[in-house]
Amino acid sequence: MSWLGAVPAIAVAVLLLYIPGALIGACLKFRAGAILGLAPLLSTASAGLAGVLGGAIGVPWSILPYLLVSALLAAAALAVTRGVRWRLTGAPPLRQWLPFAALALATIPTAIRFAQLVGSPADPSQVFDNVFHLNAIRFILDTGNASSLNLAALQGVSGLDAVYPAAWHSFAALLVQVAAVDIPTAQNALNLVIAAVLWPASCLFLVAKTISRRPAALVVTGIIAAAQVAFPYLMIVWGPLFPYALAVSMMPALITCLAAVVRLGRTRTDPLRSWIFALILGLGGLAFAHTSSVNTTIAMGLPLAGLLWWRIARRSGLRAGALRSVLFSAASLAVLLVAALLWFKLRPAPYDSWGPAVKPGAAVGEILTVSTMQSTIPAVIVAALSVAGLLTVFRQRKHRWMAFSYAVLGGLYVVAASFPKGAVRDALIGTWYGDTYRLAALLPLFATPLAVLGALALWDWWQSSAMAARLQGTLEGRAQLRGRGPALVAAAATIVLLALASTAGPLTHYIRGASGVYKLSADSDLLTPAELALLKRLPDHVPADAVIADNPWNGSSLAYAYTGRRVLTAHLFAEAGPDAKLINESLKDGPDVSGLCPALRNQNVQYVLDFGSDYLIDLPGSETYPGVTDIGQARGLTLVDSEGDAARLYRISGCG
Repeated sequence: MSWLGAVPAIAVAVLLLYIPGALIGACLKFRAGAILGLAPLLSTASAGLAGVLGGAIGVPWSILPYLLVSALLAAAALAVTRGVRWRLTGAPPLRQWLPFAALALATIPTAIRFAQLVGSPADPSQVFDNVFHLNAIRFILDTGNASSLNLAALQGVSGLDAVYPAAWHSFAALLVQVAAVDIPTAQNALNLVIAAVLWPASCLFLVAKTISRRPAALVVTGIIAAAQVAFPYLMIVWGPLFPYALAVSMMPALITCLAAVVRLGRTRTDPLRSWIFALILGLGGLAFAHTSSVNTTIAMGLPLAGLLWWRIARRSGLRAGALRSVLFSAASLAVLLVAALLWFKLRPAPYDSWGPAVKPGAAVGEILTVSTMQSTIPAVIVAALSVAGLLTVFRQRKHRWMAFSYAVLGGLYVVAASFPKGAVRDALIGTWYGDTYRLAALLPLFATPLAVLGALALWDWWQSSAMAARLQGTLEGRAQLRGRGPALVAAAATIVLLALASTAGPLTHYIRGASGVYKLSADSDLLTPAELALLKRLPDHVPADAVIADNPWNGSSLAYAYTGRRVLTAHLFAEAGPDAKLINESLKDGPDVSGLCPALRNQNVQYVLDFGSDYLIDLPGSETYPGVTDIGQARGLTLVDSEGDAARLYRISGCG
């Protein structure tokens, strides 16, 4: 499939992410700009809640429960904002279409870069975590259960171990259902919308609400949002961390909600109760997208929380009577305890495989030069503008909270990049697996608006300079250009900034080097063209109710994602019961192995898919499947189909 052929799926993804949330936002009595800015966040909250409720009462996942829950949340929004007048007006004036033009400055180049990175919309990421993501989408389609309380059951676990944020997979499953595309195409269409639409639109919303709606501010936001490797591109490659990418893409909208509760910027023009309800739903949406987002919010929200606390303390807290002071202090302590509880409980099991890579000073240098993860090429334009923004906020004593939030996230990155393994490192960054990549992806959340502040300061300085006056005088002196001088200068500055931001940095180099992650070739790590060809023929040979033995480390488990035929082991870290262990270890040794035939019957395993011993990654787990790897001419197994040198499908014929 070409990218042109994927346009309908991309359009459906945009509608799924925007329409339900826009309905909720409208019922919160926001204006059009805030409705669009908050829509994906509110849609994700609705999808996540619909998945949990549907899983609890047995309603299969589809567009219907998603729309129903969205309607219920919209009704709740109407109840919350009862008495508040509607703020939607008629057709907006021409000036209000400027944010869409600024969005295009990010969407078009990002979409082009994304297409260059992925190659074909049907090509899957050939990286570790994608085995889970692809099969998890099929799991939702197969079981009808899109609950975040159940998604990890794909790995053979239950209870709390089965909890995994399911919003991204739920949207991908809806794309398969509504747009009638295969799972890899749905995956790539959804990720393109996340990278090229949700992320820059969320950044534009943050800037417009907290900094400025000036044309220069919006134009710079669109350009800068598309010019950084750390997000969105890093998360489309590393892992790949698609659910995390969905969460990060919407975080600027949540930052806007936090700023609104503190009544900063232009957020004061909207009802406080609307912002509070949006914040609550937004936190839910982020949690359904990726659980670590809750702790990210705690970290980056510390400066705003401190500012809000100080305002309340000055007005009605510490200066009030004794009883109110005690209550205020008790409430403050309770909030701190809840935040600490979330910080230390909403995290995975201790994981310290990734250690320090650089010295602390070098890590700080990476942040300032926007060259995290030891990138050899700094993002010159973004770096210069963000540093200028930092200087501006401290000189003007405005928007300092952005600098402090940036410092908090930067500090966490420094810990990940340079602190030794141990209790301190785990306490601070255990939420993110101690992974520098995940924390690097958070830095653009504030590097982007700070770069906008820096650009505005430089632009204002230029406009007041003698050089600008002479240039505009020269342009005005030409009859054919009279009255158009400022517009021409602004257009030229936009073109120059767009060209420099797109080329004077690591983006082109990174896209070229990372495109191999999605390349489908004979050397692919996860799936080769021969293996894919065999997978596409599986439905011709394997009955719908049969189970296929497989080795997830060589890509054969993707039979589930591509065909819907169930596999014995759907993920690399799946929990294997006694029957599965026996099959995985001894199938090719023949039907005489004690207990093998009963195990096969218990699990309804009738076929085995052998993709050889070319593993995705060389870890100890890959060695625990000798019975289903490199089968050859084993007794009791009949070759049904093959493709190339290493892709083989066998029917188990030795157990009668």
